[in-house]
Amino acid sequence: MIRALVVDDEYFVRKGFISTMDWAAFEVTVVGEASNGRKALEWMEREPVDLLITDLAMPVMNGFDLMQEVRGRYPHVHMAVLTCHEDFKYIQEALRLGAIDYIVKTELENDQMQEALRRITMRIRDLSEAPRGGLNPLPTVRTEWSERDEERLQAQIDEWLPLYWVLKDAQFDALCDRMEEMNPPLSKLHNVMHYLLVEWNRMLHSQFLHEWLTKAEAVDSWPAWRAFISEFRGHVRHLFHVSSYPEDVVLRILEAAESAKLRDFYLTQNEMAYKLKLSRGYFSKCFKDLLGISYQDYMKELRLARAMNLLLQSSKPIADIAEECGYLDHRYFSRQFREKTGMLPSEYRSRHV
Repeated sequence: MIRALVVDDEYFVRKGFISTMDWAAFEVTVVGEASNGRKALEWMEREPVDLLITDLAMPVMNGFDLMQEVRGRYPHVHMAVLTCHEDFKYIQEALRLGAIDYIVKTELENDQMQEALRRITMRIRDLSEAPRGGLNPLPTVRTEWSERDEERLQAQIDEWLPLYWVLKDAQFDALCDRMEEMNPPLSKLHNVMHYLLVEWNRMLHSQFLHEWLTKAEAVDSWPAWRAFISEFRGHVRHLFHVSSYPEDVVLRILEAAESAKLRDFYLTQNEMAYKLKLSRGYFSKCFKDLLGISYQDYMKELRLARAMNLLLQSSKPIADIAEECGYLDHRYFSRQFREKTGMLPSEYRSRHV
């Protein structure tokens, strides 16, 4: 059994996380819990731990400092993080400190939490079975990295996230060339791939993550990276049923998914279909076939995820949050939110903030 320690300063989050997960199904047992990094280290001095699952924002000692200490004192311990942030810079720091995965707190109330735990335990077993010594460095990778380089890399990530490049050869070649020209350090390249794969897996509602994270970690040269991303591209093209749908239709469905995240929060299925110049029935079938989820359920997930973030990160009234997330009736929003999380928005905010 994998012995796990859960660290989070929010009592109800910590207790809810521990009590609701089917740990035994993944051969994990929670042997302890702590409310901050210092208490976690004190606990680890007394008891052996295989897996540390920690929040990042905590008093006394935060998750970043805790991970730094654990990496030095207990290098055999695997680490995963709980976070409210989906920003790459924030997650990248956790990955740099040795996290094998991350869990977004807004997903704690749905099936994605089960998938995250499955992913983490499979990663632990893979790493335990892998030969020691790590990867060979990329022969031409640079070691110096500036703030300007970091900004350029973030811009690159923003271009990779929408999957238009899966279908557009010229864009794919251009993105690959720019990434190789930037020549990031190997550890940073691995962090970028890890982050992108998690986000693509979430977007496509797929189960490919474990396989492709394992392949990504084997990348140790630019030819190997180009081969990896080309193979992944072929895999996603297969998921998109490219042979069944015209390329322009697939691109329009990707456009719908992306624009819904960025600006079209209020569009109904009829309105989105009209915008893309597709019939409602055909749009509905294409969206479900290509992304593995209906348009209505996709929009519901986006709106409720945004609502969770706003509840945690702002003090806006619940009625204002409902409207900002595309719900004109705040009572209907509260019912939808409760169906998703088991709590009213006010309860969710009081428990998590």
